[in-house]
Amino acid sequence: MPAPSHLTPRRRPTLGGGLVLAFVTVVVVLLTAEAVDRLRDPSASLWSYPNYIDVWQKAWAFDPEERGVLRYDSELGYEPVPGASGTVNGQPISYSADGFRTQNLGAPPAAGPLILALGDSYTEGWSVSGDESWPAHLERLTGRRTLNAGVRGYGIDQMVLRAERLVPRFKPQTMVLAFIGSDIERTALSFRDFKHKPYFVPAGDGLELRNVPAPTTPISGPLVAIRAVLGYSHLLDTLMRRLGAYDLWFGNNIGTGVDGVLVSCRLMDRFSALARKYDAHALVVAFQQSDRWNYPLERTAVAARVAAVLACAKRAGLATLDTSAAFAAAGAATDPAAYFVADHYSDRGNALAASLIGAALAAKN
Repeated sequence: MPAPSHLTPRRRPTLGGGLVLAFVTVVVVLLTAEAVDRLRDPSASLWSYPNYIDVWQKAWAFDPEERGVLRYDSELGYEPVPGASGTVNGQPISYSADGFRTQNLGAPPAAGPLILALGDSYTEGWSVSGDESWPAHLERLTGRRTLNAGVRGYGIDQMVLRAERLVPRFKPQTMVLAFIGSDIERTALSFRDFKHKPYFVPAGDGLELRNVPAPTTPISGPLVAIRAVLGYSHLLDTLMRRLGAYDLWFGNNIGTGVDGVLVSCRLMDRFSALARKYDAHALVVAFQQSDRWNYPLERTAVAARVAAVLACAKRAGLATLDTSAAFAAAGAATDPAAYFVADHYSDRGNALAASLIGAALAAKN
C-alpha cells in the first residue's frame, strides 16, 4: 500500500534549478519592462529594434550642422572654417575670413578699442542669430568692435589656447573669457563628443600640454562589444539618459583623470600672463547654465567649482564677473524660458549678459 502523499518526502530544489528559475524570472521581468517602455513612448516600436547607442553616436559624430563650418585643427582639436556659412541649431551662422562669427553687418562698423570674446557655445550664440549673441550686443552697447571667437563645445583649455593664437595677431585692448561650469569638466577630457581634443596635466607648478597634435583616429573603448548588444534596449537607453550616464552609455567622452578645477586654475595664470604680455585688460566671466537650475544638489556642486576658478582668476590678477546672481534676480531661475532657448541664452539672455559685461568693463576704465 503506497504511503500517503503528505508523507512522501519532497525533492529538495537543486542550486542549478533555482538559478535557472531566477534567470528566467529576471528575463521575463526585463522583457515585460522593455515592452511597456516601448509602448509608452510614441517614438518607439515593438517591431523596430535599432541600436540606440549607434543612432546617438552617429548623430553626435556626424552632426550635419558641423560639416562645412568646423574643421580639424591639430592644436585646438577643431575650429571654425573661415568664410563658411551654415546653421547652428536651426539658426543661420557665418564666419569672417578670420574665423569669427559675423554680426551687426547691417550697422556702421564699430570703431572703438578692440574686444576679443572667447568662450564656448554660449559665446558663439547657439540657437540665436549672429546679431543676437552677447558679443554682438556688447559691440552695439559699447561702440567697440568685438570679435566673436566663441566655439561650441570648447573647454577652458581650448579657449586659452585659441586666445594665445589670436591675441598676438589682433592685439585686442580687452579680452573677455566667458565660461560655464561644464567647461571646467571639459578640461579633464581628452575626447569629447567623439572628437579628440588637447588637454593639460599638472607639471610642477605649471601645466604640460598633451594630445597635440590631436589624433584623427576613431576610438573604440573596452565596452564596445557590450554596447553593441545592450544598445538595442529602449529601456536601458531611457534609464541611462535619465541618470545622465552619457559617458558610460554612449562612450562619447574619455576622461584624463586630472582635476579639472586645478587645471582651470592654472589656466587662469596662463591667461593672465598672456594679458600682461600684450598689455590687454582681461575679464573672466562665469555664466549660469540653464540645465543646472532644476537640480539643486548639482547646482551647488557646480557653483562651488565655478567659484573656485573665479577665485583663482582673481588671484592671478584678472577681473572677474559672476553673472548667476543677476540672472536669478532677473527671474531666470523661475522663468528660464524668458532667458534661455535650447539650454543656451536667448536674445534676451544675451542682452542681459552683455549689459553685465559692459558694466564690468566700464567700471575698470
